[in-house]
Amino acid sequence: MPAETQGVISLLPALFAIVLTLVSRQVLLSLFTGIWIGATILVGWNPIGGVAYSLQLVINNVTESFNSKLLLFTFLSGAMLGMIFLSGGMNALAQRIIARIKTRKQAALGTSVLGMLIFVDSYASTMITGSVMRPITDKFDISREKLAYLLDSTTSPVVSVAVVSTWVGFEVGLIREQFASLGIDQSAFVVFLQSIPFRFYSLLAVVLVFILVVMDWDFGPMKRAERRAKQEGKVLGDDADPLIETREEDIVTPDHVDSRWWYFAAPIVTLVAVTGFGLLYSGGWPGQVPVEALKDAATADAILWGVFSACALLLAVLVGHARVELEAVSDAIFEGFKMVMFPVAVLSLAWTIGSVSEALGVGPFVVSVAQGVITPELLPAVVFLAAAIISFSIGTSWGTMGIMFPVAVPLAYQLGAPLPGAIGAILTGSLFGDHCSPISDTTVLSSMFAGADHVDHVNTQIPYAVLCGAVATGLFLASGYGVGSLALLGVGVVALFALAYYLSQHADVSVPTAFGSSSDSD
Repeated sequence: MPAETQGVISLLPALFAIVLTLVSRQVLLSLFTGIWIGATILVGWNPIGGVAYSLQLVINNVTESFNSKLLLFTFLSGAMLGMIFLSGGMNALAQRIIARIKTRKQAALGTSVLGMLIFVDSYASTMITGSVMRPITDKFDISREKLAYLLDSTTSPVVSVAVVSTWVGFEVGLIREQFASLGIDQSAFVVFLQSIPFRFYSLLAVVLVFILVVMDWDFGPMKRAERRAKQEGKVLGDDADPLIETREEDIVTPDHVDSRWWYFAAPIVTLVAVTGFGLLYSGGWPGQVPVEALKDAATADAILWGVFSACALLLAVLVGHARVELEAVSDAIFEGFKMVMFPVAVLSLAWTIGSVSEALGVGPFVVSVAQGVITPELLPAVVFLAAAIISFSIGTSWGTMGIMFPVAVPLAYQLGAPLPGAIGAILTGSLFGDHCSPISDTTVLSSMFAGADHVDHVNTQIPYAVLCGAVATGLFLASGYGVGSLALLGVGVVALFALAYYLSQHADVSVPTAFGSSSDSD
């Protein structure tokens, strides 16, 4: 990415693609249009050259090592789902769980808790929680929009603050790199722990989930989606286009197969176990302590090993135990590939438009604007908002962290601002923008594994994310003037509860659909 920036024009491709996506509901066309606009700017405003460069940028992003491994992970996830549908294991496990879950509230709570418990990796958590809970939330008429929100808000926010996860090594590594360059003699891991109470958005996002579920509150487009699901039994809107087709009738379990719940549970446990081991092993464990190993872990490799191992186990179970013919297994795998083709296309274009925004210098532009208003007292709030804007524009939390750390940490050090607060603002601000962005990979995967319409997921989630972001901004302002983080978190929870109650009583007039109209009408 160049050090220079195109100024405010650097925001144009991403903003155009995002608005066009939410208004037209044509995700792929909108994303490619944004890429073409950015590529045209980069080649000197030549529209024909912009087309050629757009295609090259897509190729570059798809073939980038981490991205190609994530795409393979997505394809193998589809293959795994196809084989699970063939085995009937998901239905068998769902029936066992449904026998213990009696209400919609319990189904939503179960989804939220499961999403938090699988804190090793956000991608794995989204896939597992969505796959396990989707038939159960469907049974209790919970909208797919609500399921996607629960996945998005209980996976990344929890994984980002967990001390054992795919995120911690990356975050600690960024802190250590800046401390080394500034000559700061502090433990990067200790400062990481000290930053957790300042992750106001991440913590409040999880708190809001439980407030809404326990109190049975909703507002804005989500309230309309939940009303549709409760009153009409429609978990999807009439014009919804799910990001992944999850109809099990396309993959029929053979009559002779006696479906067992462990046909589903065994590969999922394998996925989690192999991913966790892969993270430690790829980082040098047992030669290194776990924290150091996680810092150096190959995240993409670990989740790829995990899903491949799960697929291999499923293949063995289907052929060896369930006595299913290889031809039927192959057909199920192919159907699974078909399920994930559209998400793969969306991810590929989302990464590309993010790289276009980076090439145009959106990060340096936002940082330069933010630096003009920063004082020690305002620094946490300004850093939080700057990280949110960048993350929203490029669709990646990790990319935003990489942009913000070399600027915000030295600035905080020079101004004498507390480093844990500044670092917490970067890390949680990156997540805030990511939650609002339709070009974010975690947002796409949440829509995918919830079987939700992607635009509907974004539209229903934005009001909730903005509510948490607004409260977090106020807390960061107060923290800049020396108020303790734990006291602020208490105030934030009370404020969140009060605002959620107010909005739930004035949902349809107070919080309209974020962009355009949702797929539901009153």
